[in-house]
Amino acid sequence: MELSQTALFVGSIINFYALVLVLRAWLQFARVDYYNPLSQFAVKATEPILKPLRKFAPVIKNVDTSALFVIFLLGALKSVLYFGLAIDVMLILGVLSILKAIGVAIFYVLFISAISSWFNQGHNPIFYALYQLTDPLLRPIRKILPTLGVIDFSPMVVVFILLFINNLLTDLLQGLWVIAG
Repeated sequence: MELSQTALFVGSIINFYALVLVLRAWLQFARVDYYNPLSQFAVKATEPILKPLRKFAPVIKNVDTSALFVIFLLGALKSVLYFGLAIDVMLILGVLSILKAIGVAIFYVLFISAISSWFNQGHNPIFYALYQLTDPLLRPIRKILPTLGVIDFSPMVVVFILLFINNLLTDLLQGLWVIAG
């Protein structure tokens, strides 16, 4: 099945916005300072969509359910773009879109955080926000795998786990997992 360039472009826009929504939910869940520039970007980019949904999908235990709901809807929209109006595919692709967006967001935040650690010369609010996001993921691995000198291998372990899960889901779900992200 050949997809049109327009469908691929719209799918890419949906994927990017899903990443911003995951970032918003993750920043809120990690209790990163609301006035941090990264938090402000995520809030300003998502608030027009999320504010009306807060009545139906409130924040529960610091989890922004409205952001997850919008990611689900965007995944369902992608299934309409690619497959038409198949309800079962819409539901499956909506859930897979949430999982894929979370995994991709973790990967990018870890990557940017690792690269920025080479250049971080002082206190920068964005670097601190990245630290607040990644530390809960890396801390359990650091307990098992200590650093070797100044080299911290824990981000690589998390990336390898993400790659393993991605490859496993690609094998199990094939085209649906690819389209989800």
